[in-house]
Amino acid sequence: MLGERQLLQSTARLESIMDIHNWLNQCADVKKEIDNHGNLFVDLGNLKWVSPIGISVLLSTLNYFDNVYCLKTESPELGEPDRLDVIGYMERMNFFQLCPPDVRESFEMSHDMAQYYKRNRNNKVEELDELKVSKVDEDIIDLDKSVKNIMKAKGLHKNRITDIAGIVTELGQNAVEHTGTDCYSCVQYYRETYSRRKRVEIAICDSGQGIVKSLKDHIKSIDNDDVIKQAIFTRATSLPEQDRGKGLMDVKQTTFDWASDAEFYVRTHDSAYRIHQDRLELLDRGKYFNGTYYYIVINV
Repeated sequence: MLGERQLLQSTARLESIMDIHNWLNQCADVKKEIDNHGNLFVDLGNLKWVSPIGISVLLSTLNYFDNVYCLKTESPELGEPDRLDVIGYMERMNFFQLCPPDVRESFEMSHDMAQYYKRNRNNKVEELDELKVSKVDEDIIDLDKSVKNIMKAKGLHKNRITDIAGIVTELGQNAVEHTGTDCYSCVQYYRETYSRRKRVEIAICDSGQGIVKSLKDHIKSIDNDDVIKQAIFTRATSLPEQDRGKGLMDVKQTTFDWASDAEFYVRTHDSAYRIHQDRLELLDRGKYFNGTYYYIVINV
């Protein structure tokens, strides 16, 4: 039995690329003990807010560890109704339908979850694409249709709808075809506020070996950062015989074609990066953990 030193503890917010980078560094520490079966204590007690990337990464990592540990979860405290209610948001995003059963049971033991499960959620059906798990190409086709329906309902130009859906499906299909693991996705449209413009946030992640390990043996590179740069800015691919390699280039180009102020981030191997139109910016070096985690914010 593992002691309480085996602990994953969230901060108040799982929102930004650095929030998930720090969470994944914790996951890397836990993975060092991966052969020791027992309890993994997941403390979400301080969690007050999750973004699309935050909830996607949370779901991905909990499902990853569920294969090895019995997850003992402390759930967030209930917030005021309809205000900073992170549990309500997680339920709305279908988190509890897709998370490990012992995580869901922990929430149900701590809170009256029936009040969330019975809610009428139709009023937000055209604002977000809830968490989805894609396993095969057919799932990516469904994801594409869902994203297009949401963007069409928001009145976006048909070309922009096609491009945003293209970003989502390219990253999703890349994960399904290359990682051998499930792809987790979440897309949300945000209305304009006094402090921010209308925007679409796209989160796509998987728990595969990551870009560096999948590509490094197939290209000439200086270091891991150069591998990531080539993956995004060139046609570097691990499958040259299939004439692949344009996918990430196209995603980057499409992202900035529509919005020069777009934000494009990736966390893979042990590092978090921001992708600009013409350069790769290293945000922080951390610890290796499985997966590639994309987070894109496009003002619309």
